[in-house]
Amino acid sequence: MADDMYPQYGDPATDVLHYGLDLKWDPTATVLTGTATLTVRAAQPTNRFILDLAADMSADHVSVDGAPVANTHDGDHLTVPAGRQLAADSTVTVVVTYHGTPHLVPAPVTRPDISGLGAQVGPDGGVWAQQEPYGAFTWYPCNDQPSDKALYDVTITVPDGWAGVSGGAFGGRTESGGHGVYRWHQPNPVATYLVAFSVDRYREDTATGPHGIPMTFWYLPADADAVHKLTAQIPAMISFLEQRFGPYPFPTAGVLFPPDNVGMETQTMITFGPGGAPADLLHEFAHQWFGDAVTPTTWSGLWLNEGFAMYAQFLWQAAHPKPGGPQTTVDAVLQATAAPVDQSLRGRDGPPGHPLPTHFASPNVYYSPALMLNGIRHAVGDPAFYQLLNAWAHQHAGTNQDRAAFVAFVNAQTGRDFSAYINAWLDSPTTPTIQPPGPAGT
Repeated sequence: MADDMYPQYGDPATDVLHYGLDLKWDPTATVLTGTATLTVRAAQPTNRFILDLAADMSADHVSVDGAPVANTHDGDHLTVPAGRQLAADSTVTVVVTYHGTPHLVPAPVTRPDISGLGAQVGPDGGVWAQQEPYGAFTWYPCNDQPSDKALYDVTITVPDGWAGVSGGAFGGRTESGGHGVYRWHQPNPVATYLVAFSVDRYREDTATGPHGIPMTFWYLPADADAVHKLTAQIPAMISFLEQRFGPYPFPTAGVLFPPDNVGMETQTMITFGPGGAPADLLHEFAHQWFGDAVTPTTWSGLWLNEGFAMYAQFLWQAAHPKPGGPQTTVDAVLQATAAPVDQSLRGRDGPPGHPLPTHFASPNVYYSPALMLNGIRHAVGDPAFYQLLNAWAHQHAGTNQDRAAFVAFVNAQTGRDFSAYINAWLDSPTTPTIQPPGPAGT
């Protein structure tokens, strides 16, 4: 389906099931060369697919089921003719060979910490990507919308001394013609905005998380001290989240530390600045449940990601007060941070269920839904609340969901009708005064 906030990206007729990305990065010329092999399902009857691919990238050769096709690369869109009329659910293999130097595209934001989207090239020839709500198309041909999750196998070839990092299980490094070849396998569906990508002179640390989760951390030598202070806390972070939201939802975990100020929940390989705060890293790990395992169908559902991860961060902050500071509760944290600004955020950025498209990922989709979730917790009690979120994340893992599904799920799980309460918190231009429903019969 077309995205309701950024319909200029993604093709409703295209459903990519698997991406095989064979990439080579030249840090001297800053040129990316790639072969993308896509298994594509026709989501509806069609005779062509439209992929997102930046105008900076030259599509050198395109084939469908092995036959060359005359594609059209118009701006950031690559139209691939199927060569025949396809029935819905038909599957074809699309192969695109391409090359170019990635460039950032403008971000639809007002927040100052995001200067652009996509793959950005550093002054030393390194490259790393941040692509929410779009921007994956700056470095590979894709259906760049959250509703089209797919499996990935990524191979990155780099000069000796450099490392290529993506998400999923690291298949190791091999040598080929004086270059290192890094292989990555994602066994769980991933949205395009959640695919990690970076090449730099990274070191690798390996570790084991709770109940044996294999973890890898990638960082520059100059950042080692700061990185190690953060990675030492990760097992405790995962345990903290598991105690509230159930088992970590993926078979691997990791953090990529590029040389920049960033915090992005790229699936199983979080992209995080080495100078970031532990509470912010905890936030990105919470997204592995809320946003990564369960992904919004369209970008108007960003509150399903950020409100839940923000609430987890508030829980962490309440449980980890500053050294020497007073003990506190999540209620107190919310009253000190989110409650005083909820009204102004709604006026500036829109209600959290209808954010302004030019104000993507503003605080309204973080703070306001966190306040809503806290109201649900008070209404049903801690055990039922955490079981609700545990069941939401694990029963819907690997899927895309929306507001209607969440409301129906909450009502079914609690035996109460929270529809008016949730809708008020998501839709009201002013801070709601509605109370959550009490137990049946009250």
